Amino acid sequence: MNSYHDPELEDVLQDGELQRIASMLSSAHTPEPPLDDAFRTGLRRQLMKEAWAMSEGRNSWWRRALAPPGLAWAGAAAGVVLIASVVVWTSLSQPGGLQQVVVQSPVDGDRSVALAQPILVAFNQPMDRKTTQDAVQIAPATNVTFSWDSGSRTLAVQPTGGTLAPNTQYQVTIGPGAKTASGKPLSTAQTITFVTQPKATPPATPTPRPTPTPSLGERPLATLAGASSLSAQWSSDSSSIYFVDGQGALKVVPAKGGVATIIAPDGAASPSISPTGDRLAYIRAGKIEVLTFASGMTDELVVTPAPTLVGWTKEKVIWAAADGVYTKGGDGRSQQLAPLPSAGAVTVVSIAPDGAHAVYRQDQNLFVLDLGTGKSVQLGQANAAFQGWSPGGSELLYATTDNVLIANTQGATQATLPAGDASWSSQDAILIGGDTDIFQGRPDASNLGRLASGTFHSPLWAPNGTSFAFVRGGALWTATAPTLPPEPTPLDDATTVVNNFMQARLNSQSDQANAFLDDNGKAAYAGGGLSLVVKGDPHFSRFYILTSEITGSQPDTARFVVRLVLTRGKIDVSDYEETLSLVREATSKQFLIDQASSGSHRALGKGAEVVNVDVESDTVKVTFDSDLDPTTITDAVMILDSKGKQLDATASYANRTVTLSGLNLKDGAQYRLVVLTKLRDVLGQNVAAEYDLDVVGPSSKKHINHKDVATPSPSPSMGG
Repeated sequence: MNSYHDPELEDVLQDGELQRIASMLSSAHTPEPPLDDAFRTGLRRQLMKEAWAMSEGRNSWWRRALAPPGLAWAGAAAGVVLIASVVVWTSLSQPGGLQQVVVQSPVDGDRSVALAQPILVAFNQPMDRKTTQDAVQIAPATNVTFSWDSGSRTLAVQPTGGTLAPNTQYQVTIGPGAKTASGKPLSTAQTITFVTQPKATPPATPTPRPTPTPSLGERPLATLAGASSLSAQWSSDSSSIYFVDGQGALKVVPAKGGVATIIAPDGAASPSISPTGDRLAYIRAGKIEVLTFASGMTDELVVTPAPTLVGWTKEKVIWAAADGVYTKGGDGRSQQLAPLPSAGAVTVVSIAPDGAHAVYRQDQNLFVLDLGTGKSVQLGQANAAFQGWSPGGSELLYATTDNVLIANTQGATQATLPAGDASWSSQDAILIGGDTDIFQGRPDASNLGRLASGTFHSPLWAPNGTSFAFVRGGALWTATAPTLPPEPTPLDDATTVVNNFMQARLNSQSDQANAFLDDNGKAAYAGGGLSLVVKGDPHFSRFYILTSEITGSQPDTARFVVRLVLTRGKIDVSDYEETLSLVREATSKQFLIDQASSGSHRALGKGAEVVNVDVESDTVKVTFDSDLDPTTITDAVMILDSKGKQLDATASYANRTVTLSGLNLKDGAQYRLVVLTKLRDVLGQNVAAEYDLDVVGPSSKKHINHKDVATPSPSPSMGG
């Protein structure tokens, strides 16, 4: 037996017998375990995907071919080297070696391929570029360009428009006409199949809160001279703060800092800015005094009964007294709007910004009083504390020992927040301050995050929704809060429900799907015309939203058209559409599916298909899965009104999208999108059958959230 001598090993092993055993072990060779074809194929695909990931987002060789020179990065080259090494390895390890042409792609079988990327096709040996390119067929019909790596082993197929069509199954076939560099043709056509991602849309859920900032720019403004609570109002332009100190002096101080100016030296209480911001009302010496800023003049209003708290209803002063809430009548006399209970100790603590409600305390209980009907409802249990109003006055904040609660004016809880001192901004954000921290979040308790550490008592938002005042160490301070991430729109909320409903159906989870239906919706799927769980062959494989729109408010309503795709094996063979109507439920504020209907099934692969429709009041954009023959656009894609009359519109075409412009669609009106069979793709294939889609004129409130947000103005009373 031949022996390999390792001097270092011999130096360690002085014993001759040990050296002989080591030599035997070194000479032994364990045969490598056989690799089955499935393992080879899977490993090759995984390595190719890793190589693709290395070059993704960088100026790789195929991007160099399509972009200005000199922009390539080293990572892209590493990706191509890895692809090439995989091709060489598999060509030597597969049966037949280089005698058989093998075609693979990192996107083959992928059901979520990004839109902005080329289709990479890898070969196990160098290919003849012209015959290979001529042999490429792509469905749906797509205009493409080609580029190769330096070894002619990897081909990049790039859509001319720059991106692939959304929600589309592509089949890229390399026909037998393709030849290797040595002239050997493919034995059979080979096909790569994949599905693209949906069209990019903004996220339906808010982005995560940022990391808390160490400082919010806190600035001390003035001492409160022993005041036990904050009785203050911002000016309507957020430039100054009016407050009452512990000595009863009414003062104003610039929000940026400076000397406080005395408005009333003593005995003042309950400052309140008018809705237009031009006057300040307050109580002093049993009278209501009204300061007009423009003139600097103060008027005295002698009212009966004696006021305990003052606010505004539109442009009229409103005040609370021991026995009720009053305003001035047309004859100048006091007019009672609503009485207060006569039993127990009753005190009005706040009047709503719209002057429609008031909150009062009776003994240990808190109540909200409807000034129109005189009816009261209790807020929570005993010892609840009022905290503030929503900007429009239809909801309010009150605190218990453990939480801050949001309730409507009927006393029904809408959301629960952490304990602390709370304030509601004109931008629909809520601050919650306390001894050690301050938090900011949405009224539905979403997006809640800590802003900073420190003492932040009695926070009070400025009308601009950015600055706020607070109490620290017996003084009045100001700070600035960061803007919350954008709030989901009603369309975002409805989209989340539709996606969750369809995903539950795709997973055959009927109980979960039923949770997104109201009674009408459940009846629609139980009537036999629609199947909640789609079974059979071809099977339900995927879905996507074709179009969506908000169709009404109060309550919010939405309409969606969802396409369900049916697949046999791995090939999509047909699809159909369901139209879903959603309504926001009054109590839970969640959208539920209220109506549903289904369209007919369509076979795929027979001409261009619509994959997205975007409806605006003046334009309708129709995106297809195929590149189209632009000369067939005119009068092949149109909008009809409810009477079937074609609307005047200008049709234009670019990158698989037909845009109908110059429209004037009415809010809530019924229309129909029609695609006629005269429309052809770039290969000359006509649409197999007329396509019709009913749409609704979009609501002007499509992109806003229907929250209770009024024109920025301060709350009539905070504390005092």
